[in-house]
Parts: sequence; C-alpha cells; structure tokens
Amino acid sequence: MSRPTAPDSSPRRRLTAQQRQSQLLDIAERLFTEHGYEGVTMEDIAREAGITRPIVYRHLESREDAFLSCVRRARRQFEQSILDSATLPLDDLTARITAAGRSYLDMIEVDPQRWRLLFATSSGIDGYLVDQLAAMRAQTVEVIATAIRPYASGAAEESVEAFAYMVSGIGEQLGRWWLVRPEVSRDRVLAYYVAAIGGAAQATLELPPPPSTS
Repeated sequence: MSRPTAPDSSPRRRLTAQQRQSQLLDIAERLFTEHGYEGVTMEDIAREAGITRPIVYRHLESREDAFLSCVRRARRQFEQSILDSATLPLDDLTARITAAGRSYLDMIEVDPQRWRLLFATSSGIDGYLVDQLAAMRAQTVEVIATAIRPYASGAAEESVEAFAYMVSGIGEQLGRWWLVRPEVSRDRVLAYYVAAIGGAAQATLELPPPPSTS
C-alpha cells in the first residue's frame, strides 16, 4: 500500500508589489472578459488569487480602478503595436495601412476577449467609467494621428485628425462585425480594412486646407 504524499510545506515565494499587481490585473482581466463589469467583485479577484481582500485593496483601490487599470494596460499594448507599425520601413501609405491592418487583426484573432475589453460596452459601465474610457479612446486616436503625420505632410492638421477618428471607428466596427461573422476569412477582412481606410485617406488627406477664419 502506497504511503500518502506529505503536503508541500515549502514556503511560498513572496511576490514583489509589481508582480502582485500584474497577477491581480491578469486575474481581473480574465474575470471582466468572462463575466462583464457588473459580474465581478473584489472578492472574486481575491478568491481567484488565493489572497484576502485587504491585500487586493493594497494594489487596486476599487472595482472601477481594477477595470480601468486592465483597460489602460491593454490600450498601452495596442497603442504600442500602432507605433511599431509606424516604424516599419514602408514608404507607401497603402502598404502602411495594410501592415497596421494585419497587426490589428492579429490582436482580434489571438485574443478576442482582450479586444472586447478595449471596446467595452458591458452593462453597468456609466458615468465616471464612460468618461475615463472615452478619454482613453481619444488618446488612442492621437496615437493614430501621430503615426499618420509623417505620411501626410501635405495634409491639413484638421484632415489628419478627422482621418485618425475614421481609422478608429472603421477598425472598431469592422472588428465587431468579424467577431459575429467569424466564417469570413482574415484575408477578406483585411481587404475590407484596407479598402475602407484607404478610401478614407484619399477622401480626407487630399482635401485642400480649410479656409482661414482670420
């Protein structure tokens, strides 16, 4: 008869503050994407992490803070992918739009739940959260505009700004459509992305500057 295995008495490795926060954000992000904002409590996060609520509150002030921290982290990575695409050695705007589209579709294909978190429309999100999410989206639009400017040197700043908002809107709605139509091939979705954004670029970046109001 085999002897029962003795319980593991080795001490747990103590996490640094940064490691603990990263762990809690990983857990919170998974819970928010699985259950929505209203379906998650701080107790849920603590239980999943195997720690007490007071420890969670040392790193995340509230459920709002946990949710916004998850979205900020995901947006930073998304924005970095935009900037990385902008540094590719491509001279043609269409080639750059195609490269950016591939990177964007990678995110949707690899981690659709994180994409949904970025463009959250979960019930219970209102007031302060709505304002904070809107501010983050505006920041992402500015990142898009920054990536565009080197390839639109002759365009008015108003046109660059308008085009950046179009890129953001087209990308979001096309992403939503692909998630409900997953049978559509990635290449086909990319073709729609390039056609729509390329058309928007031609329609806006080549407009003459607005008349002076002075």
